[in-house]
Amino acid sequence: MSSDLGRWRGVREQIEMHPDWAYLNTGTSGLIPKISHTSAMELRTHLHRNPTDYVWRSHGEVLWRNRTRLAEHLGTSPDRLILFNNITQAVNTFSLSLPMPAGSEILISDHEYGALVWAWERVAKRNGWTIKTFRLPIESEGPEDYVKACDAAFTERTRLLYLSHILYTTGHVLPMEEILKHATRREVITFVDGAHAPGMIPLALENLQADFYAANLHKWAMVPVGAAFLYCRAGMEESLAPWQVSWGYHDARESSTPHLPNGMGSTPWIRGFEMEGTRDCTPWLLLENGLDILEEAGYEAIQQRHFELSQYVRECIAHQPNMEVVTPKNRQLRGGLTALRIAPTLDVAKVRERLWSEYRIEVNRILHPTGDYLRVSTHIYNTFEEIEQFARAIKEILAGAE
Repeated sequence: MSSDLGRWRGVREQIEMHPDWAYLNTGTSGLIPKISHTSAMELRTHLHRNPTDYVWRSHGEVLWRNRTRLAEHLGTSPDRLILFNNITQAVNTFSLSLPMPAGSEILISDHEYGALVWAWERVAKRNGWTIKTFRLPIESEGPEDYVKACDAAFTERTRLLYLSHILYTTGHVLPMEEILKHATRREVITFVDGAHAPGMIPLALENLQADFYAANLHKWAMVPVGAAFLYCRAGMEESLAPWQVSWGYHDARESSTPHLPNGMGSTPWIRGFEMEGTRDCTPWLLLENGLDILEEAGYEAIQQRHFELSQYVRECIAHQPNMEVVTPKNRQLRGGLTALRIAPTLDVAKVRERLWSEYRIEVNRILHPTGDYLRVSTHIYNTFEEIEQFARAIKEILAGAE
């Protein structure tokens, strides 16, 4: 176990959480700092008392400050980041505006998020594109095997690679930089689904060289629900168009400085995407609180904490019958997600619900063609004691199900 318990106890004390619940489901939605919880209520009180002042006078400077902090955290500039409510919006915006000719091929893995696979299936059918799905060798402990699997799947018709940085199913952290090098060499457009990356692994988007990178901030970055981003590499702007037309639509087209701050918390080009009409953008004004905690801890310590907690999950269920860990042992290929496969004779959905209803332990169930998993998320605010609670509960539940 970690000897640096004081640091993580201090982090935990800053988080809004129920004292009697073991929340091990950051992979679905993370917990947030107490200051974000109280600030959100204050901001929304302002919004509801005077929406005009909130939208037109008050939030522009705060929004640009938060956008700039996020950009610094991600290794890019604020004019490259479009904010969305969630990554689903970001991916759909991109997929609906992507200019590719009929006959183009989209390359995806067999572990992409189901709802977004549907988004690609819709636009592929509409535009005469094809989707090729390749198998990721999730049983492998070698990062090079994932690079080879992707590289071998490219064809002469491949125009887009859409790939998750961290698999939502099993928690694998893919060697994305090497994978993208192969795609770039083939002049393939690259879109990385980084839903779980911010707050779990350090990102330097300009160095990564993805054409597009989207991620949620309400998971591991500890931002209130309603915050995500889409990064667009400079020079790729023509591949994006707003899916919804509102008052920001003509800003970029009529501005002589489309990528400079506009005094409204964005730029003329960004405003074309973010201005959807009347909306509550409170979560976007609270990005910096979660980032403060992450940056104070530092990613070296965060990744070490994730390793220790996920390793303890493994140790605690090591001798549990009817259960095995699917997430790799290799530290390069794992983070804060641990996927557990239960014997096929057991009902995973019922196990998950019993964990909550009887023990107040929250985990997630991931139903996927490769397996029916219990997914345990361990973030820096979680404790070894919570993992022990989970291990005791799962032992009792599985013993009673035999």
